[in-house]
Amino acid sequence: MFCAKCGLKNEHEAKFCSNCGQELIKSRFKAKKKKMITIVAGFLSILALVAIGFIIATTLNGAEKVVQVEVSKQLSPKNATKEMIEAPRVDPPKLESKKEEPLKENKPLSNEKENNPVNNEKEKTQIIKESQSRVYTIFTETGLGSGFLFENKGTVVTNAHVVAGYTEVIVRNVLGKKTTGRVIGISDKYDIALIQVDDYAGQTSLETEANVTDIGSEVIALGSPQGLENSASIGYLTGLDRSFESGFQYDNVYQVDAQISPGSSGGPLLDAKTGKVIGINSAILTADQSIGFSIPMYTMIDLLKKWSDSPMTSAEVASIFSFYDDYDYEPEELEESEEIEEPEEPEEIQENTQDDSYYFDEGSLTDFVLYFRENYEMALYHEDFNFIEDLLLYDSHLYHEMAEYITEITNQGMIFEFTKNEVMGIVIEGDYAVVSTYEVFEFMDGAGEWSTYERTKDYSIVIDEYDAFRISDIVIFD
Repeated sequence: MFCAKCGLKNEHEAKFCSNCGQELIKSRFKAKKKKMITIVAGFLSILALVAIGFIIATTLNGAEKVVQVEVSKQLSPKNATKEMIEAPRVDPPKLESKKEEPLKENKPLSNEKENNPVNNEKEKTQIIKESQSRVYTIFTETGLGSGFLFENKGTVVTNAHVVAGYTEVIVRNVLGKKTTGRVIGISDKYDIALIQVDDYAGQTSLETEANVTDIGSEVIALGSPQGLENSASIGYLTGLDRSFESGFQYDNVYQVDAQISPGSSGGPLLDAKTGKVIGINSAILTADQSIGFSIPMYTMIDLLKKWSDSPMTSAEVASIFSFYDDYDYEPEELEESEEIEEPEEPEEIQENTQDDSYYFDEGSLTDFVLYFRENYEMALYHEDFNFIEDLLLYDSHLYHEMAEYITEITNQGMIFEFTKNEVMGIVIEGDYAVVSTYEVFEFMDGAGEWSTYERTKDYSIVIDEYDAFRISDIVIFD
């Protein structure tokens, strides 16, 4: 064994160096101990580094997952679609920078925004647009009233005093198309009547409310007050169970402050939240015309269905009132406020007296195309072809193309925001017309990417066998 101090080799079992007297055993033990301590310390340091690395990696990985989940939730087209459906219908706000904020529209609405009156107005606008195509103006020789589609059989509800004296009436829709309707039910006790319009068979009717509506509910009255067709007024249900007699028996009717005028009679009273028909607008208070009355729908559904299932014959209808014999009706017992004069035909929908058929004019064509665009926006938003089906020439190539396109975009999470739609010119060519438009819209695809499109379009419009405007073709110029 060598001495650590002087380097002399000593005997193996020697405890002290024979040259300098250095203790040999102790030095050996100290060296081993020092070496062992060094090894242990190194091992513990390695373990500590591994543990720290694991903790850091786990933390970073968890944070990454949270970020991925949040980003995924924000960018998911499915998630965006769900929010658009569950939130009140609003016009999406303009994006100042679509590259930096592509999903600004799809952020969940705060409670403050959900309670914003502007949102509620947009929702009512949607309800009005959806309902107007199924609300009609009813013409007789002595006046006019309103009505609405009750069943997909083509039955139309109105007031008895609107059609009293007639077994046949003229029914005109929002597009100006007139058709003949037959009175198949009328009461001399209640101010209610039912008209059969075969041309409307198969169309989706307005949904009706079968229960009592709460006082204070916001309502929308639709109809043709003073001959102003397709009008809407908004108010509240201010009273329940009002009963009075004025030519007819009005039992448990609704009192409303929504504006109702002569010509509104027979039109629907809608719940402003659900869009359901809750009443039939019927009368106003002579002393205060801001107070109107509407017959609750739930009180008349059974009678209306009875007439629908077992229609009255023309002879039975004529027998209800004695003045049916000579078709000379003067409603002397009705309130003065409900007396109406025969309106003048609006210029844009007058008939051509030379050939007794409809004709093209620029005013009607402009209104028709703008109306189509409004309905097309609703069709895209709700992914429902029914919004535009009746505006297209049936069985044309355009009809099938539009139906297929609506089907293709369904559940894809796409958003269309129309910002401009202007009629630039109209050319009338005998049996058809071409309306040119300039349109701008913004589009979000399923991946959340926004694009802006500017287009000019030519709408080819014809008049079908029912004297109604129909779009037969659309040519797009990018």
